Amino acid sequence: MRTTLIAVTLLSAFGLETARAGEDEWQITPRGFSGDLDIKRPYTGVNGSRTDADLAGIGCGIGYLTPVGIVAAIGADGGAEFDLFGAFDSYSFDQQFVAVGYQFELGNGWRFVPMVGRTRWRLESEEGLFLNPGPEASEVVRGYDYYWEASVSRRISEAVALGISYKQGDYRFGQSRATAFMVTVGL
Repeated sequence: MRTTLIAVTLLSAFGLETARAGEDEWQITPRGFSGDLDIKRPYTGVNGSRTDADLAGIGCGIGYLTPVGIVAAIGADGGAEFDLFGAFDSYSFDQQFVAVGYQFELGNGWRFVPMVGRTRWRLESEEGLFLNPGPEASEVVRGYDYYWEASVSRRISEAVALGISYKQGDYRFGQSRATAFMVTVGL
């Protein structure tokens, strides 16, 4: 969080231009991500002593860019560990979010967007079929927490920008980090 605030302050100090002056824009941003969870006890659920999980997933956000560069967004992400036919113990993590940030236009089509948001999340641990006698157990933990995100992208046309983002949150169960490839379509 502190790093994002420092970056925003520095970019502002250099007088970089804001979003295209006087224009507002709706943005749809689908994303594919890879991330990890660091889970602290006692939230390990049915997965025993495992306290980390590598996730892959998809998500989408809808945002509104104001003429002065402020961005407000809502969306959802969902990710899970790779698990062939439910054979092994696994984690899945879903979240719905609202966020606000600022879009800095860096020139030559590049943009930087730091954001902070609030998420409603759901962490599920599931027991796999392999070496498990009896019915498979499942445990779900839910909550609300804050996160931050920073993205860098470049316009490839008047309406489309390609980029990457990094999203991190400290949640009640531990920490979530994800790096995403995203496509932003301006309407």
